[in-house]
Amino acid sequence: MVPVSEGPTIAAIRASLVSAARVDGETPLLLAFRSFMLGEHGPLAALATDASEALASPGARSAAHVAVLGYAAAAHVLAGSLVPALADGIVWLSERPWNRPLREATLEVDGLSMLGVALGARGSDGSALATLTALAAASAGRPNLSDFNLSLMVAAAHILSAPGRPDLSAMLPEARVAFADLGLMPRDEGSGPPAWRNAVRLAPGEGGTGRAALTLRAFDALCERNIPARLGRLEVEDVVRVLKGVERSMQEWTWEDRSPTPKSAGPVKWQVRNEYHVQNLLWAVLAPLFPDLCREEYTSPVGHKNPRMDLTIPSLKLVIEAKFMRPGKSFADIQEEVSADNTLYGADPKWEVLIPFVWDDSRRSEHHATLIEGMRRMSMVPDAIVMSRPGKMDVPEGEAPRPIRGKPVTNGRRRPAS
Repeated sequence: MVPVSEGPTIAAIRASLVSAARVDGETPLLLAFRSFMLGEHGPLAALATDASEALASPGARSAAHVAVLGYAAAAHVLAGSLVPALADGIVWLSERPWNRPLREATLEVDGLSMLGVALGARGSDGSALATLTALAAASAGRPNLSDFNLSLMVAAAHILSAPGRPDLSAMLPEARVAFADLGLMPRDEGSGPPAWRNAVRLAPGEGGTGRAALTLRAFDALCERNIPARLGRLEVEDVVRVLKGVERSMQEWTWEDRSPTPKSAGPVKWQVRNEYHVQNLLWAVLAPLFPDLCREEYTSPVGHKNPRMDLTIPSLKLVIEAKFMRPGKSFADIQEEVSADNTLYGADPKWEVLIPFVWDDSRRSEHHATLIEGMRRMSMVPDAIVMSRPGKMDVPEGEAPRPIRGKPVTNGRRRPAS
């Protein structure tokens, strides 16, 4: 058996990033950036109101106030009554002198503000936009910026399509992943592995709260899209994520109406007609990802029963049970079967987690949510998957799957009755 690699769990890595991204104290700009970056838009409305009031006072206003309004606008939570305040702030910034000798740099070196201003400036008139576009490009070319600050400057320049802007490769890889996930720049698959490495290695406090929030966005995006070759351990959540993706996998399932090539013997349809076929499907999906995946393993005897599990991942103490829902079969029966599995497998300390996978050949999707909720209430079941037979897999008339009346054994393996 190939062991699962040791290291911090995905949950532990994420918890560390969440803690590092927490904003303490009165830091409206940082909180606005974090709220926008993580999609937690609740604070933005109040922050925008405060920023608009500050902009109305010439002695108190700053680029940071315009940036807060820009983040709120980009998150689509800026109240209509505050749109003029944002427009006025953009004009005010465009009319200020920038990059002047003997004058302390402010917006020119503040990536958090520059990004928010760039987001708010989209759609501004020509003169104001031209000034801020030139400023963003110049700032993105400044020396001695931190990696995080430079990444925000480059992002702002690209959002404004600034001529002469640096290439996206100047950004941190996790910044490229995060901004692509926000839809602000194209996805670059090559940035995924280095972004992952930076995320799992980010030391507490390194780069501050802003970088932690950006890294957390990238980390969640990578977890959503991939099962990466990780430094961390594979977890139960990874199994659930893969199994939930099986429905999408069926888009390319072989189901031909005509021969794909002139030399083909004829169209092919890969039927899924019983739970053993479902097991085969799950094995094909999971085996490359979980090297200790086993099939049809027996658990310890419980009284007169010696339960046989469909699929197991011993390193995670996890059992996967495949169920085949035929037309006319009660959803209550499926729930009772899983409940019995939950009781039997729970008696063996080797197993702690049960994930049911139900193939609904009857396509009664209106009952799926209730079945999933019922299974989630069981002690070993953190989540369950129920998927309908794909629409393209219509069973030809006269070829409906027949009930399995027995479990004959061939070469020591149980097989469906023919």
